[in-house]
Amino acid sequence: MNNKKEPAGASAPKRIAALLAVLLLVGVYAAALVLALLDFPGSARLFRLALGLTVALPILAWILIWCVGRLTGRHTIASLDILNSDPEERARMEEAVRKKEEDA
Repeated sequence: MNNKKEPAGASAPKRIAALLAVLLLVGVYAAALVLALLDFPGSARLFRLALGLTVALPILAWILIWCVGRLTGRHTIASLDILNSDPEERARMEEAVRKKEEDA
């Protein structure tokens, strides 16, 4: 029996999408490497495209995750509220700061 606790929000579709994104990026990296080593007409253009996708795909993935989080009202890794991501942890940190100020 597996006693591992699954991370909050981790579901099969999310894991499949993450795996596909990783495989797509690895494919782009491999294509960039092969295109950098080969010399045929149009290889420079394809190499620039592969490098552009190396930058564009993670940005597009972040935007997609952010949009899904906004539409569903859930906190995601792409949420812009870094300090408010865990209200309980923030309360503990504020309490620790208050105690430190009182002791000083």
